[in-house]
Amino acid sequence: MMRRLCLAAATCGGLLGYIPASAQSVPTISLNAETDHRDRGLSASGGKGALGASASVPVLYGLALDLDAVTLRGSARHGGADIGVVIAPQYGVLSGGWELGAGARGHVFVGRSGLSYGELTADVGRTLGPARLVVGAAFAPAQAAIGGSNLYLDAQLSASIPGTPVTLYGGFGHTSGSANGGARAARLRPGGAYLDHHVGAEYVSGKIAGGIRYSGTSIGAEEVNRMSPWTDQHYGSRALAYVRFTP
Repeated sequence: MMRRLCLAAATCGGLLGYIPASAQSVPTISLNAETDHRDRGLSASGGKGALGASASVPVLYGLALDLDAVTLRGSARHGGADIGVVIAPQYGVLSGGWELGAGARGHVFVGRSGLSYGELTADVGRTLGPARLVVGAAFAPAQAAIGGSNLYLDAQLSASIPGTPVTLYGGFGHTSGSANGGARAARLRPGGAYLDHHVGAEYVSGKIAGGIRYSGTSIGAEEVNRMSPWTDQHYGSRALAYVRFTP
């Protein structure tokens, strides 16, 4: 989605630029490339480079449809699917300086059936000068595709450096949930409940933005079932780079 993915916040590349649907008036689109596509600290592209596109389309006042697509490079987490697509209707309002959002998010995997799943989302954002804070939650009810339920809580902070085209950002999150005994729980929680964190910097020049980001998790190698066909080994610390073009 434009608000998180590529999460970070979102948008591909991880910059946290949550834009409330109520403030959008025209469609936006961006194209991006990154050395590794990471979501909640876990690689979704098998630790390889990925290409993606994001779009946000206003539907009605306060309601927008966010779309994301990214190449998955045969990632084990998603069963070797070719492309991951996120479809997310989002409703946002401004109230007393706070930005409140709620919606749903459908994760669709092209090239492999039976892996798609859905989430309900909510977030609260606040801007103070050049700084922006967003706190959010995403809950996926129990589904066979992810071996149970999943709850993600996160906080994201970004701040532009006055007089420069540079923005610094970072955040952390916690993933938990229930498992039904199936191996697919390893898709979103390869070692069970865990923490993730990231910090980065982005430079914007006209329609081009580029950045670097450090991403890590609390998952230890001893916690992961390396024999599981759903476990991707790219869950540790990683520095990555990305570039984004917005026509």
